Amino acid sequence: MHEMVSHVVSASSGQNRRPRIALITDSLVTVGGAEQVFLYMVEEFVEADIFALAYRQNKTLPEFRPFHIRTSWINRLIANHKIFKLLFPLATFVMRHWDLDDYDVVVISSATTAKYLKKGRSRHICYCYFPTRALWNTDSYFTNDSSGFIARIFHAVCPILQRNELSAVKDIDNFIAISNTTREAIAKIYGRESDVLFSPIPVERFRAGMAETKEDFFLLVSRLEEWKRVDYAIEAFNDLGLPLRIIGVGDQEGHLKAMAGPNITFLGRQSMDELVRQYGRARAVIFTPALEYGLVPIEAAAAGTPVIALGYGGVLETMVGLDEAAKAGTSPTAVFFYEQTADSLKEAVRRFEAVTFCRDTLSAYADAFGVPAFKSKLRQMVENYCR
Repeated sequence: MHEMVSHVVSASSGQNRRPRIALITDSLVTVGGAEQVFLYMVEEFVEADIFALAYRQNKTLPEFRPFHIRTSWINRLIANHKIFKLLFPLATFVMRHWDLDDYDVVVISSATTAKYLKKGRSRHICYCYFPTRALWNTDSYFTNDSSGFIARIFHAVCPILQRNELSAVKDIDNFIAISNTTREAIAKIYGRESDVLFSPIPVERFRAGMAETKEDFFLLVSRLEEWKRVDYAIEAFNDLGLPLRIIGVGDQEGHLKAMAGPNITFLGRQSMDELVRQYGRARAVIFTPALEYGLVPIEAAAAGTPVIALGYGGVLETMVGLDEAAKAGTSPTAVFFYEQTADSLKEAVRRFEAVTFCRDTLSAYADAFGVPAFKSKLRQMVENYCR
């Protein structure tokens, strides 16, 4: 077991003791990058108690099952990720009134609600994926549903919710951003400085994809939610007629399947082993969302597969495009396109067809994003903040 370098003084005894640590995240009711990163935090801070607003072991990563995860009363209402999103205002209220003041240090992993935790005497350190996307990127979050009933209600109350968030994050002592893109957003929206620590992947696990033989298909890995913009990838591949496999589930699944031609196959939710196999077999992975980071491109690289990615945000920090590689005299890991349109993606696919990528170079590139380095750096940052 690791020990925190810093110690605190007990008011009653005057004796040094190890600080009590809590880990808290928004919720554990789906499978995504934030859930995977939180698992690494749990594995590193084995001395910590673990909290989430809601936890459904059959909806999230099975690796959480051995751990005791404490939840709030709202857990009874949140059966899945869709309900969690709908109950966002209530969830922030519940989080704001959750008392974790028995702990000396609270490490917060948050894309939405956990950053609302009210501060008492404990030190709050927030690993922030992005300021709550639905509040600060509302139009892109709802996209085609911007005229829908839920979107109209949300737009009406959004100024109030934004003020609540700006007030809540004043209780954060230290921000750690997932990328420079997030760091800039934290500075712009919250007016706060932050350090940067890239999220990791289990490189060796995805490197197993290197044993697979390449096949003639492209792969897209994503939750099937509107803001992920899988729609224009389907439009593009309908036109190209090239085989596309899609791994993921979500509330847009029916709509997207109705759009798709016979060359597009939906594989649904897959095991990690099957995901790795598909990564290794694919010619390239398609990455469509405008994200502050994105683990999928790094996972693909570890499996020896390049990405065709929207050139926005964090992917520009983690991947090397054709132009950047040519200037630096290095090997590319990605082909970028710069508009979330079918035409822009189709042109990128055509450029990809003319490029040869080295599988060994791609896989080696992913080493910089390994889990052990992330865990060590995170613990060191937490200890430094607590000195």
